Amino acid sequence: MANYQDCWDRLTELGETGSGDPREAAGKIVRDFKAHASGANFQRIEQRLEDALLVGRNTAIAPVYVAQHNRWLAVLEGARAAARGEAALA
Repeated sequence: MANYQDCWDRLTELGETGSGDPREAAGKIVRDFKAHASGANFQRIEQRLEDALLVGRNTAIAPVYVAQHNRWLAVLEGARAAARGEAALA
C-alpha cells in the first residue's frame, strides 16, 4: 500500500468499524504505508494526521457520538505515533 488515499481510507474504516485496540491497528497501517510510500506521500499522511488530531481534539461533540469520536482520536493518536516512530500510548 503506497497510495496516500488508501492509507487514509483504511484509517477511516478502522475508526468507523474496527474492533480491538485502535492505536495498535492504526500504527500497523501507517508502518505498512511508510514501508512502501514515497517520502512526499508519507509527509502528506503525517500532515493530515497532525491536522485531523488537532481538529478532533478541539471539536465539541454531541454526547451521543462521544464513544465514536474517542475511537477516532485513538486511531489518529496511534497512527501519528507510528508515523513519528514512537510507541502509542494506551
